[in-house]
Amino acid sequence: MSLLRQLLLSVTLAILVILAGTTIFSIGSARQYLDAQLQGQSDSTATSLALTLSQPSNQDPTVRELLLSVLFDSGQFQVVEFLDPTGRILIRREMGDGRDDRVTAPDWFSHLLPLERHEAQRQVTNGWSQLGVVRLQASDAYARNALWDSTARIVSLTVGAGILWGLFVAMLMRWLRRALQDDVTARVQAMAQAAAGDELPPVRHPAMVELREVAQIITHAHQRVQATAAEHQSRIESLELELNQDAVTGLANRKYFINELRRLLEQSAPGQGEDGHVMLFRQCDLQSINQTMSRQVVDQWLRNMGQLVLEVLRERLGPQAWLARLNGSDFAFVLPMVPGPVAVRVAQAVGEILQAQRIQLGQAGLCRWRMVLTDFEPGEGLSDVLSRLDEALMRAESAGHTDVEYLPGEDLRSLTGGRGGGEQAWRTLLRNALQEGWFALATQRDPSATSEDRAQGLLTLHEPGASEPLSGYLFMPPAVRLGLSAACDVQAVSLGLGWLRTHPGDLVLRVSLASILHEEFRGEVAALLADMPDQSARLLMDLDSYGLVAHRAQVTAFAAMLREHGVRLGLRRFAEQPEALLYLHEIRPEYIRVSGTLLAAQADSPGARRLLAAVQDTAREIGAVVDLAAGS
Repeated sequence: MSLLRQLLLSVTLAILVILAGTTIFSIGSARQYLDAQLQGQSDSTATSLALTLSQPSNQDPTVRELLLSVLFDSGQFQVVEFLDPTGRILIRREMGDGRDDRVTAPDWFSHLLPLERHEAQRQVTNGWSQLGVVRLQASDAYARNALWDSTARIVSLTVGAGILWGLFVAMLMRWLRRALQDDVTARVQAMAQAAAGDELPPVRHPAMVELREVAQIITHAHQRVQATAAEHQSRIESLELELNQDAVTGLANRKYFINELRRLLEQSAPGQGEDGHVMLFRQCDLQSINQTMSRQVVDQWLRNMGQLVLEVLRERLGPQAWLARLNGSDFAFVLPMVPGPVAVRVAQAVGEILQAQRIQLGQAGLCRWRMVLTDFEPGEGLSDVLSRLDEALMRAESAGHTDVEYLPGEDLRSLTGGRGGGEQAWRTLLRNALQEGWFALATQRDPSATSEDRAQGLLTLHEPGASEPLSGYLFMPPAVRLGLSAACDVQAVSLGLGWLRTHPGDLVLRVSLASILHEEFRGEVAALLADMPDQSARLLMDLDSYGLVAHRAQVTAFAAMLREHGVRLGLRRFAEQPEALLYLHEIRPEYIRVSGTLLAAQADSPGARRLLAAVQDTAREIGAVVDLAAGS
């Protein structure tokens, strides 16, 4: 509904309320006036009749009855009666109970607006002695007719005024619409359709002050539009370039990446187009880099890294290849119509560039890149591909390796039972598992142990209705991202201690670095270990070497707590964090697992051989075993 129509409708409703109220009050006032008139008539006539009957000449019964009959025959009274002092009726004249022919008002009106019953009585005396009482009841026939006529006139006048107002409103709306169309709508449409040098149509209703002011504003706006049209046109081209470009690196931005990926997914029906791959890599230590170096140096480093990666992509894929910066630390590119083996080789080439461009972060070592790769097919949902990338990134961050984490879509669907890999789905699953106790411990013999009495424990999740349990390798990366790893690791420790109660030998459990950094985790684990000291002596905690370098205080405090309860320690991924060699004496692990990367490099690298020798020498000094057969 237009604003004008709302305004006129509001005024119309207000006028109708005023007219209705005026009509009701007028009719009510008329009825009150007629009631007062009838009561006054009854009182005055009763007084006059009583005085007349009190005269000695009128005390004869025949004369008295004659006077009462004359008064009743006047038609102004419904009842006329004379009573003796004891209350006995001596003379009574009364109209019938049927409808009075003199009343012209309809019955419904009489019931709707009834008049009061007006009675009056006076004493008739002869000196000091009472002769009787005269009682009168006025007839309301004439008053009812007068009230009906007055009401009919008032209602007719009100309806007539309403009809005239309605006609006036209709004419006013038509006139205002025409004026608005001529001086506002037509000029605005002309301004929208006019060329740069065209003029607006003239104002047709200059007498209206409001429309004249609006017309002046439209004219000024038209002039400003003409003045800025050329400037806007010149900025459009530059804005189109900036819209899809990262300001720091000059690479494509997130919007361009999303639009291109969506276009590839929607270009054909499912199963009818060419498959492709998407690679995403993240700089995990960008915040530490910004704290270590100036912003200009970091920006230049990111630009150089982006250009080197872009050169590799264009060398292998052609000049149409591009690289996008999704946010501060995430970069991605699409490999359309590229089969899996080729995509993996491209990803490895990019990974080599990234590893070569790492920056030293003091005692924490070199900065870390996490690289993930997944496939897609036309017709697949954009959110599914992005969720798969996020899932792969969570796994890469949890695993901590420097390889490309490859997660095909079919593999994720088979491992998760078609559940999907988004954060919300994982959050719901993990919270339900923690509340309902869906966790269990899967054990197997530790292949790197010197004896057969040491087992490795892995936390598994048994969701009701699932075909097979989920391995901790699948759900712990999302748990770390969602801040639920500490609760999961507490479950693992509790289940491990329970397993040791019923099984001989030792048990190795992995503990994530995120759990160690959690404030309440240490206390909860200490409480579990204190309740089962015999089993704690046969428990080994497997820690990440990166935590000993990056979070030395928290890890050493956690290790000290474990030693207090007789729990032994082990370190994994030592080759990726050789700086941990400086702090081995603080935690004194029972074993050190060195990945195959260092072993493969020692054949050609004197530095690798010296590092391995230093690790073995240090391990002998602290009584640790170097596991050269284990992976990361």
